[in-house]
Amino acid sequence: MRCTWLFSLCLLTLSWLSGEVRAQESLAAEASNLLSYIAVDYGEAVQEGEVRDPFLYRQQRRNLERALELVRQLPDKPGRAALENSMLELDAAVAAKQDAEQVRRRANAAADRLAALYQLQRSPADVLPAASAAAPLYARRCAACHGGRGEGGTGGPALRDPGRMANFSLYDLYNTLDPAADAVHGSDIDGDLTSRQRWALAVTVAHLAAAAYKPPPVELAQRYPALIGLPGMATARPVELPDDAAAALMWWRGNPQRVRALEHPLARAGGLLQLAETSYRAGDSAAAYHQLMLAFRQSYQPVHEQLAGRDAPLATQLAERWQSLRGAILGDAPSTEVIAAFQQLRAALAQAQARLEPPAESGRVTLWAWLLFAAAAALGLLLWLGLRRRRLD
Repeated sequence: MRCTWLFSLCLLTLSWLSGEVRAQESLAAEASNLLSYIAVDYGEAVQEGEVRDPFLYRQQRRNLERALELVRQLPDKPGRAALENSMLELDAAVAAKQDAEQVRRRANAAADRLAALYQLQRSPADVLPAASAAAPLYARRCAACHGGRGEGGTGGPALRDPGRMANFSLYDLYNTLDPAADAVHGSDIDGDLTSRQRWALAVTVAHLAAAAYKPPPVELAQRYPALIGLPGMATARPVELPDDAAAALMWWRGNPQRVRALEHPLARAGGLLQLAETSYRAGDSAAAYHQLMLAFRQSYQPVHEQLAGRDAPLATQLAERWQSLRGAILGDAPSTEVIAAFQQLRAALAQAQARLEPPAESGRVTLWAWLLFAAAAALGLLLWLGLRRRRLD
C-alpha cells in the first residue's frame, strides 16, 4: 500500500514538473517569436530615422512591451537581468528610430540569449522532411493569404522574397505556426498542427524562397558543415552569415532531403547530442534520453565497426562514454555529472569523426605523389636508354 502511494506521488510530481517545463517553454517561445517579428518588420516601419508606417511602428512597440512582460514571468536565474537589459536597450533603439540593421541585430541577439538561457528546443530531433511533404497542407492552410507560390496577397506577406526570408531561421518560421507562441494565425490555420507538421511547413516556406538560388557546390558543405545538419540548419539565420554561406543555407534548408547525404553520421550524432543536452538542461530528461538513443542507433552504430577497425581504443572509449551518459540520465545523477558526461561524449565523437575522415588535402597529395612517381619513372627510363645507347656505341 505504501509503495503504491509513493509511486502515485512520484507520478504526480513528474506530471507537475512536466507541466511547469511546458508552461515555461510557451512563455519563452512567445517572447522569442515577438522579437523575431521586430527583427524582420522594423525596417518596413522605420526608414532613415522616420516612421513610414505608423500602424506597424506602434505594433513593434507593443510587441516589445509584451516580450519584456513575458520574460519577467519566467523563472529568475543568473543571466535574466542581462537579458532584460538587452531588451530595454532594444526598446530604446526602437524609440529613437535607429537604423533597421542595428535593431535587427539587437532583436535577434536578445532572442538567441533568451533561447540559451531558458533552453528552448529550436530544432527537431528527427531529420527534416522534404518540402513536398507539406505542399498539400500549405495549399489548404496558407495559399489563400500568402499565394500558391508564396507571392503574397491581401491577407499575408510574400514568402518567396529572399531579402525578407533571409531574416528568419527555420525555427523562427516554425514558431510562427505554434498557436501557443503566435496569435497571428487563427486556430483554423495552425490550431491542430503537430510539431512535425509545423517543421514540414517551415521547410515548405523555405523552399519557396530557395527558388531564387542555385544548388551550392559541395565545397561549401565542407566549408560550413554545421549548416547542413541539425541543429545548425534550423537555428541559423542567413542574414547573419557570410554571403556564400547565406546563399547556400537558403537553398539547403529548402531542400534538406538533397543535403542529407553530405552530412557525416557522427556530425549528425553530435547535433542530436546537442539537442539532448538542451532538453536535459530544460528539465526534460525523457526527451534527452530519447534523443541520446536516436544519436546512438541512427548515427553512431552504422559507423562503429569502421571506427573499431581504424582505432579500436577510441571505439572502446566511445562505448564507455555512451554507457556512462545513459546510466547518468537513467540513474538521476547530479546535473553537473550528466552535463560533464554530455561534453565528454561530444568531444570523443568529434575525435572519432576526425579519425574517420580523410585529410582534406589527401586527394591532392595522392595526385602529386602519382605525378612525381611518373616523372621519376620517365627520368629513370631516359637515363637507362642513354646508358644503353652509349654501350651500343
